Amino acid sequence: MSYKPVQLFGFIMSFAYVFAGLLLLLTNFMERLVADHQYRIFFGAAILVYGLFRVRYFFIQLRKKQ
Repeated sequence: MSYKPVQLFGFIMSFAYVFAGLLLLLTNFMERLVADHQYRIFFGAAILVYGLFRVRYFFIQLRKKQ
């Protein structure tokens, strides 16, 4: 099965969103930019949920294509 470069980029970016969300939730990453801990948790959770949505969407599109 061949994938288009746009599909591969979307797949990689969806996992990048998941990684960034976990990074914000579980570490002190970007502590200077987002000083308040609760805002960092909120933004991390939002990015993580968006990344999981994108991963799910990618797999749904992949199943439809088969």
